[in-house]
Amino acid sequence: MKRNIALIALMLVMAVTLVFAQGSQESKASEKIVLRMGDNIPDRSTGWGAVIEKINNEFIAAHPGVEITTESYQDQAWQEKVKIYATANQLPDVMKYWSFSTLLQPLVDGKFVEPLNMETFKQYGYMAGALEGNVYNGQLYGIPVSADLWVIYVNKALFAKAGVPLPKTWEDIVASVPKFKAQGIIPMVTDGKDGWPLCEMFDNIQQRISGSFQPVADAIDRKARYTDPNFLETARYIQNLVKAGVFQSDLVTSDYGASRNLFGQERAAMYMMGSWEMGLATDPNFSDSFRNNLDVIKFPVIEGKNGTNDDLLAWFGGNYIVNAKSKNKELALAYLEYYAKVFPAYAWETQATFPAQKVEARESDTLVAKKLLSIAAEATSTSGTPGLDRSTTAFKETHQDLMRRLMSNIITPEAFVVELDAAAEKAAN
Repeated sequence: MKRNIALIALMLVMAVTLVFAQGSQESKASEKIVLRMGDNIPDRSTGWGAVIEKINNEFIAAHPGVEITTESYQDQAWQEKVKIYATANQLPDVMKYWSFSTLLQPLVDGKFVEPLNMETFKQYGYMAGALEGNVYNGQLYGIPVSADLWVIYVNKALFAKAGVPLPKTWEDIVASVPKFKAQGIIPMVTDGKDGWPLCEMFDNIQQRISGSFQPVADAIDRKARYTDPNFLETARYIQNLVKAGVFQSDLVTSDYGASRNLFGQERAAMYMMGSWEMGLATDPNFSDSFRNNLDVIKFPVIEGKNGTNDDLLAWFGGNYIVNAKSKNKELALAYLEYYAKVFPAYAWETQATFPAQKVEARESDTLVAKKLLSIAAEATSTSGTPGLDRSTTAFKETHQDLMRRLMSNIITPEAFVVELDAAAEKAAN
């Protein structure tokens, strides 16, 4: 009898143990690993946000048991959130953040950002210089995903009407001015009222003269001076372009929309602007004639100077980083690599943004879109963040104002570089 009771008791213990073990296994199986993300793209239904959601769903499908939660705010609000989370050691596992030294470097210095393997990401076809913008002290800390290129859009029909070949140099453009004006055509337009396109031009002309984008960064960091000879030559060259009649007469009062419309209405032969304007080729607000004759060329070189047309003024955004203190660091790194692998094709397919990586053109792409992809792929060097965005808001405003004054012949090139240098010095201190 006692033996039977002992046997029954043992069986009960074994059954309870089995049930407990099974329940424990089922509990572990049902536990989710939550990968926290953060970015500045609140709209997840279209464009870039929709691409991210597609990538997230694919990553979850390939990693059973993983859940992704995303916190999104507009730019300024997200920057403030990141500061709060860093202070509390609660940063997301993966997040989108700006590569500007004023924003990223404090996180790097505070050891909040996980170093990345440069060789791992090089294999995914990044444009020349794209990854290097995220390097601090020789170590890669983030990956860019979007790019902006500075180019010249052209109307081939207006060139033909004036008997002018597409330009390769700025000297070609200056020589074409009388021919265009004889036909009542403005040679070139851009947004002069807002100032920043003129600052982009300043950086690019400086590179075409010196052969390097580095002097701009050095001047901001006070390793060089804006009063150095290459900057003075740049200011003189740009002012002479204005005096030669290259731009619209109301340049500094013509805003973005006005200059774009002058070009779209076929009143101007060239439009100096960024790659984001590739939508001109499909814009229904403009005529079939305009869209059929639209093309894009590289920023011209300057005869006898050092820059080449494959030195590209291009800057990169959408930067992604990994939290160095994340409990799911390996998973976050795996996600970042998957993002780098698939994002460019998805972004180009949906036209969500111009990717910072090389992609193959589609048969359905417009000529302008295909040419922009070629310009990006052929770049042998890129500028990174333009000079006006490398410093303080006050410096940016001063730079823009000085460019407007320079191109209105209100200030001499000599006075321009002195005032710009003083602004850079004040910002540095």
